[in-house]
Amino acid sequence: MNVMASVVDEEAAMAKLSIHHCTCRRCRSGKQHPDRAYHHHINVLMSRLSEPQRRWFAAVEALHIGHGGKRLLARITGMSPTTILRGCVELESDLTQAPEVHLRAAGGGRPAAEDQDPGLEAALLKLLESETAGDPMGRRAKAKRSSLRHLSQALTAQGHPTSRMTVAKLLHKSEFSPKANARRTEARGASPKERNEQFEHISEQRTQFKATGDPIISVDTKKKK
Repeated sequence: MNVMASVVDEEAAMAKLSIHHCTCRRCRSGKQHPDRAYHHHINVLMSRLSEPQRRWFAAVEALHIGHGGKRLLARITGMSPTTILRGCVELESDLTQAPEVHLRAAGGGRPAAEDQDPGLEAALLKLLESETAGDPMGRRAKAKRSSLRHLSQALTAQGHPTSRMTVAKLLHKSEFSPKANARRTEARGASPKERNEQFEHISEQRTQFKATGDPIISVDTKKKK
């Protein structure tokens, strides 16, 4: 009876393990697609593996996909592309570079920052609300203007201490991508100060329109061939 009870307790504990939800664009759309169940099964399996086993499995899948595989597996599993790259390096060396000790079980290690601070993601999205833009041509994800350092400092000032790496991970999770850098902006004839004033003016206009209940429309007048 004690053995059976132990088995039941173990199965119950396994069932409570957190299963990551894929954040790839197709899964986030909520529409059915052939790979949706496949992505879910990947995350179910990942939740039952140890930390090294997760990155090795993700590496196998990424190498099988080829170009863009590490980025896709990062979206599917929530793992860092750097961690998946590390798994690829270990696999290509036949695991001779893999650690032999300190293998953490699934769920081991420090909890993710967003799990420790449930309000972190909402605070970040609030910061980006006034400076977020999409691409009418549909070729890139949403764009951000503030640097990782500025976003990290702003979140810390609001009581959400976080690192630039964590901010980068959350931006990736929310499908944000960096805007053009300052050099390209300056090449078009606008200085950083002038561009900042432009965004501050747009932000003020958005705030006023939102307060009066008027519609806010974003228009990108640049069309690339």
